Amino acid sequence: MALDRIGLRARGMQPADPRAYFIYGARVLAPCAAEVVIAVDGLPDMRVPEVDRDHLAGNHLLLRCLQADVLLGHLQAGSVRVRVGSRVAVGEWLGLIGNSGNTGEPHLHIHAQGPGPTEAPLGGEPLAILFNGRFPVRGDQIEAR
Repeated sequence: MALDRIGLRARGMQPADPRAYFIYGARVLAPCAAEVVIAVDGLPDMRVPEVDRDHLAGNHLLLRCLQADVLLGHLQAGSVRVRVGSRVAVGEWLGLIGNSGNTGEPHLHIHAQGPGPTEAPLGGEPLAILFNGRFPVRGDQIEAR
């Protein structure tokens, strides 16, 4: 999520329009050098608090980074810039944060996992993930770099 200088995450109290959230439309950059193994785009951004329970991750990418897969979910409709089989470099622009899928408001869902089975590629064994060398803690603030 993104906050303004007084700690608000949107213009208004839970606005329905996802564009009112400060994080909406922010660039999503590759967290690792990887191969794109799943790329989903074209699902609509949902109005808040509507959700799409048929497409939990919404528009998303699954990146194969060495021994781990990294999921980047809830991307903006039409914003995914890579295809399955693409090789991406650290920091490469992949898409934009949106509000697609099963999400309460615009944000970037990111998690690491072991490679999942063919029939359930998002079902891999969860793995710990580090940001700037630190494990995330709920409520902690990590500055973007």
